[in-house]
Amino acid sequence: MAAGGEAAACAASNFIGQFATASRHPIEKKLYEAVSAANLEVYRRFRGSGGTTLTAIVATGTRDAWAVHVGDSRLYECSGSDGLSLITRDDTIGGQLRPPSGANEDILDNRLLQFVGIGATIEPHVFRLPNGMRSTYLLTSDGAHSIGRKTLDGIAKHSLSPTELVRKVIYVAEAIGVEDNSTAVSIVGSEVGWTPKFGEGVELTLWGQSDKLEIWLDGPQTPASSGLELPIDKPPATIAPKQKKTPRVRQKPNKKAESNIAKTKDEEVIAKPQLNIEFGSQDSEES
Repeated sequence: MAAGGEAAACAASNFIGQFATASRHPIEKKLYEAVSAANLEVYRRFRGSGGTTLTAIVATGTRDAWAVHVGDSRLYECSGSDGLSLITRDDTIGGQLRPPSGANEDILDNRLLQFVGIGATIEPHVFRLPNGMRSTYLLTSDGAHSIGRKTLDGIAKHSLSPTELVRKVIYVAEAIGVEDNSTAVSIVGSEVGWTPKFGEGVELTLWGQSDKLEIWLDGPQTPASSGLELPIDKPPATIAPKQKKTPRVRQKPNKKAESNIAKTKDEEVIAKPQLNIEFGSQDSEES
């Protein structure tokens, strides 16, 4: 498809930004909404002529983990001497028709049924990882795992570190001249560190090949967070000293103005931090 690199950068940017600033919904819903937001933005920019796959893992502080998947990128669980175990099912004709026990995954019909940027009908697969962050995982794009399952298993069994595993996969893919982009990410759950909380807000860590970027977004200040338990829809009751009644002119209340004020207050309370991330450049050619 056209503009694969730009579509992938757009999808990653919007997925991370949406998830990081989402409301306190369950993780499944937040992942679903993050992929949906990325899909709509990619479609808005490219109108179906550009798209990308997306596979991601989200870990929690309790060592639980969730995965979201669209397209034919893959998520494997690494089992040491036993090699790799495929967790995701490709969003392709062959991937969806094969039985759960699995036929030969190297010869499946690879025509995509959905991808990020397809439009309004996307249905991301969101599921919980049974072993959470107590395991090691490998994420690959189609170019990386197209080297074949036997080769992938051999590399996984004989790699001494996640870095070595990824480098060997990419090296073999480039050496044999695969047609598609080759991307691989290896995650060792036991080595994932947790960023200490700075206070109220959102902590986000972006990992690159050689370093990481830590971002903190100051969260909105609500009555509850400041220690006051006040209702949002009406002001607290007040008690004034009894005074003598004096005649006064009754004025018609400005309902429009009151409505606008109430709306503004509600918006201040429920407002969420804004985050805009852009990966890649306009000249990017890889997907």
